[in-house]
Amino acid sequence: MNKSTKYLLSIRFLRSIGQGLLIVDFALYLKALGYSATTIGLVYTFVSLFGAFGSLFIGFVSDKTKRKPFLIIYTLLLMFASLGMFFANNIYVIAIFSAIGSFGLGANGAAGPFSPAEQALLAEKIQPNMRGMVFSLNTALGFLGMCIGSLLAMFFAFLNFTQKNMDYRLLFFVVFLFASITLYLLFKVEENYKPKILKQASDKKEAGIDKKENLNLIKLIGLNSINGLAIGLKGPLIAYWFALRFGVGARLIAPVFAITFLLSAILSFYTGKLSLKFGIVNSVFAQRLVGLVFLILLPLAPTYFLASLFYIFHQIFNRSSAGVRQALTVSLVRDKRRGFAVSLNSASMQFPRSIGPYVTGALIEANSFEMPFFMAAFLQATYLILYKKVFKSFNFPEE
Repeated sequence: MNKSTKYLLSIRFLRSIGQGLLIVDFALYLKALGYSATTIGLVYTFVSLFGAFGSLFIGFVSDKTKRKPFLIIYTLLLMFASLGMFFANNIYVIAIFSAIGSFGLGANGAAGPFSPAEQALLAEKIQPNMRGMVFSLNTALGFLGMCIGSLLAMFFAFLNFTQKNMDYRLLFFVVFLFASITLYLLFKVEENYKPKILKQASDKKEAGIDKKENLNLIKLIGLNSINGLAIGLKGPLIAYWFALRFGVGARLIAPVFAITFLLSAILSFYTGKLSLKFGIVNSVFAQRLVGLVFLILLPLAPTYFLASLFYIFHQIFNRSSAGVRQALTVSLVRDKRRGFAVSLNSASMQFPRSIGPYVTGALIEANSFEMPFFMAAFLQATYLILYKKVFKSFNFPEE
């Protein structure tokens, strides 16, 4: 790998540490401030919607200009939002800062709405047959950082800074610190991408390629809509769900998240190797099928120990395919449209995903703790069957 690729992988790792802190404590922080499950769900909905609209814009514009400047802008915004959250109390102000920084979503180190530019930049110097491997390594490093961040969240929980919820607020200073380091590394990344002038539609060959790519993207949007809604139902409020269902706090939740991210990092790395041998689509199907079984078992667990165990196995098999799925996305189109493709991939998941936290919050308040997981399981089973059927020709992507 060239130096710029290594810098981008390092940035992903460092950024994910702050996200690991917040995936444990963000919802718990809002709960400590006295907000209801429905209100917390609405905050997550707003953050997801903001990211969806933002990623559409960034993906389209970055293909016309450059990708690196957008990552610098995002990092500066992240630093601003993390400082703002230290002083924020009003739920509307919290929601705005959270949307800017993509707080609480557990994006595995991704650059929030600016991730289309980041993935397109990463794909720039990677051969198509190696993208599954490198993107899986990128995902693995993100999970490793999330693991470290989750352990830090547990450390802060033991400090007992109860004055003005300082045990939660101090986390945002940690986010600011790691964002500052990533800003320095970003300036060392070299970008060679030069936007090309698009040919006229009268060029039949060009128009035919565009049509084929557009059809692939439409299929991707449809499948992601199913998957995104499922993730929104079961993912963002899981720490809050554990807290209410079993009466546990960050001290017990954080180690579970840390183990999950560590094992996900290991399996993500080997998923990249599996994709070289068995193909992207086959690797995704096999792993997520196992994860689906544990998703069904999770809400049926009578104790926190069993529930956390089922959660760990569900997550590691479900998340470890993220890298190779990103590799498939950037392989659906040519280089000049990769930012656009990644933005559609992100937005088509985030729009339906934004509905999930509100629905789950309302179901939790209605004392229906199992229904969000059963709904998510049905949607993910549908997604899995269609994914294998629709993208079987991209099992081994070529340029």
